[in-house]
Amino acid sequence: MYKVFLRDKVICFTSPDESVLSRDFVLLDPDLSSIQEILNKIDKQKDCNTFYLISTDPEKLFINFYTRMKIVAAAGGVVTNSDNEMLFIYRRGHWDLPKGKIDFGETEEHAAVREVTEETGLKNLRIVHRLASSYHVYTIGHEWILKETHWFLMESMGDGVLKPQIEEGISDLEWVEQQDIEKMVEKVYLSLQSVVKESIEFIAQP
Repeated sequence: MYKVFLRDKVICFTSPDESVLSRDFVLLDPDLSSIQEILNKIDKQKDCNTFYLISTDPEKLFINFYTRMKIVAAAGGVVTNSDNEMLFIYRRGHWDLPKGKIDFGETEEHAAVREVTEETGLKNLRIVHRLASSYHVYTIGHEWILKETHWFLMESMGDGVLKPQIEEGISDLEWVEQQDIEKMVEKVYLSLQSVVKESIEFIAQP
């Protein structure tokens, strides 16, 4: 299943299933030439937070959706330290993860490390594992834009001094102990919850 997030809503690209077909908001083999109208309709829904776009080939449907959108590429990191603590940032009233747009000519890996360094002050970082990308849509003017964020699990090598990037709206940085990381899942944005969960699962591997 592919998922795209729109504010506090999630759009699922999935195959036909009785349990899904009975849900409130379902589009079967939707005509994505009108994707901007579909997103506007989803955005205006007040009583539903999960929406299903259904096809016998959900991957093809998602690719069709993806290629019809203006894409903004970003990269970010889930950072751990030698005590298996995980770093979270507090940005504009929400717990978040460090991330930002990929510059022209920059690799996803380089952008992720750069953004983490800029937003947290940590400089000695090592990429451990590529995580699944996340997708969310937002508007610029009247146009819906798709942001694809490439995520990497990173390790902070040493005792770097944390320094929040105030100009990016970051007011606090916090290392969260291993036993408390799962509690943070509900505090981060909906689009980041699977990123944190995947990181927890990878760290837990022997």
